[in-house]
Amino acid sequence: MRTRFVRLALTIATATVAAGAGINAQDDVRKLFESGQFQAVVEQTPEDAPADAQYLKGLAQLRLGQNDGAKGAFGRLQGGGDAWRSVGESAVALIDGNKDGAVDAARAAVAADASLAAAQYQLGLALEARGENPPAADAFAKAAEANPQMAYAHYNAGMNYYKAKRIDRMAVYFENFLKLAPNAPEKPAVESIMRTLRGK
Repeated sequence: MRTRFVRLALTIATATVAAGAGINAQDDVRKLFESGQFQAVVEQTPEDAPADAQYLKGLAQLRLGQNDGAKGAFGRLQGGGDAWRSVGESAVALIDGNKDGAVDAARAAVAADASLAAAQYQLGLALEARGENPPAADAFAKAAEANPQMAYAHYNAGMNYYKAKRIDRMAVYFENFLKLAPNAPEKPAVESIMRTLRGK
């Protein structure tokens, strides 16, 4: 009996460590993305990684101009359920220049799971592509609410509020972004915007 208990305790401990390692590994990849190390994100995300990692990989490949690779990553979201499948369809439509299709698919993702930060984020990207800054800002803000650690949700909310001339809202999201992603490539531009506005 004691041996069985010890084995069970060891199994639980090992599983806990493995789960923790997975969380830390994904967190590390997110930090790489937020510091502009997009190639490292691509290299460290295997094809069998979960949907949230695949989405991040696809976004990294877009930053690198690797559209075919991004389509592959977004295509692998199919197995993550209805919301993730629609997120992937929206991202692929956006790459193909189908802005209306991208918005429709992103809205389907939000309808399937409004609490999924990636669904709100993808809706923001699709609306932004159509030049609809106020609703895009609101979608990015909802993504940031769903996942407060998602630095680029804060950044994109800030940028779209800036374009919509909602400076009060912009400042809040930009400050959050700078705290969450101190090494982001966008940091100098964000700080410059903030300095200019504070100087007025």
